Order: sequence, then structure tokens, then C-alpha cells
Amino acid sequence: MPKTKIIATLGPATDSTLILKKMISSGLDVVRLNFSHGTPQEQLRRIKLIRSLNKNIKIMQDLEGYRIRIGKLKKEILLHKNSYLYLTQEEIIESEEEAPFDYKGPLKLIKVGTLICVDDGKILLKVIAGEKNRLKTKVLAGGILKERKGINILDINLPFDALTDKDKIDLNFGIKHNVDYVAQSFVRNARDILLIKTIIKNKRANYKVFAKIENKEALRNIDEIVRESDGIIVARGD
Repeated sequence: MPKTKIIATLGPATDSTLILKKMISSGLDVVRLNFSHGTPQEQLRRIKLIRSLNKNIKIMQDLEGYRIRIGKLKKEILLHKNSYLYLTQEEIIESEEEAPFDYKGPLKLIKVGTLICVDDGKILLKVIAGEKNRLKTKVLAGGILKERKGINILDINLPFDALTDKDKIDLNFGIKHNVDYVAQSFVRNARDILLIKTIIKNKRANYKVFAKIENKEALRNIDEIVRESDGIIVARGD
């Protein structure tokens, strides 16, 4: 029996019995539910649909984690290489050279020279100056900037809890509906994994915990993370 498995992310494009039947007949082993998007009602419909079609298909719940994102834009911004972009903590922007982002912590932690990946690394920025509530960045790799795209600030250990309030609610949802695996985003060390395993154990649930490796802190602590995890997922973009 082959040990390699095929995992597919479910979303609006797969919300039909016909499409899922074709995916299953093509060799689907595991479905991934991305809790960064969609409502609990949408995710529950997907759980019920996949189980009605094939109870042998495993279900992986992927928690959003502490994800910094681009805020609301008036319109998409075309970023050219060597142009400049201000990332601001203000919600209202005045020009196409500005984009809001939802990091609320102190910007002084983000030093000049820091690299920032946006949209799974499609856009790369370099911090060249910091102000009270915004960062001036230079575009090293351009592209179309869209709202709600994820931001990864490299080589900076920002203070945040292993599980957000949303993650805790979503985790309880997964426990209630008996998912098979949970993937924890932005894992930094073994403590992050042990926290989620403790919650699962206290709820008398029994499923496997995967660590998503998405930053350099996780790479530095990879040995201890591997020891405590049931599996590892490498974020291809970040």
C-alpha cells in the first residue's frame, strides 16, 4: 500500500457532490478545511458532504493562527520593483502608496532592513524607515497587492499567543465534529504544540496534530517541534 497521500483543500469551487465524487475517484485521501476563510456553517456543510460520500476520507482542520493581513483597500495596487509602499496601522488610507495592515503591536520591533513577504511570497518588501504608526518599505519583488492577503515579517519574533481566540473557537468546532487531524499555523516551538495537545486531551478528543513551519523561529526549533508533532507541513510560499 502506498504511503504517499493526496490532500486537497476544499472551498467554494469544490462545494458540489459531482466535483467531490470526481476528486475521490481520482485518488483523494484527505480533505483540508482552511479556517482562515469561510464560516463554520460552510465548513460543516463540507464535513457532512464528504462523509456522506466516503467515510474513509480523512478530514484535516487547518487553524488560521496569528496571521497579519493587508487591510481593506479602495482598489488593488500594482506595485512595481523599486517603488515604495507605506504599511500603515491606520484603517483609512489616502493614496496608492499606502496600504493598511492589521498588526497592532509596536512597530519599533520591526527594524530597518527587515524583509516582509506578502501573498505567500509573491510580493517582497524591505523596510527602509519606521514611523509612529507606519513602515516605509521598498518593493523588491512587485505584483498586484490585494486586500486580506497574508503578511510574513521575516526574522522578527513578534509577541503573540500560540492560539488566538478564533483558533480556540474553531478548535472546539473541530473537536465537536470529530475531525481527524488539526494543523496548527505559525508554530514556533514545542510549547505551541503541547498547548493544543493539552486542549485536545482535556476535551477527550483523539486526533493527530500537525505543525505548520512558516517562519525561521520554527526552523531553529525544528527538532523539538518534530518530537511533539504527529506530522509537519511546510508552507510553500513563506
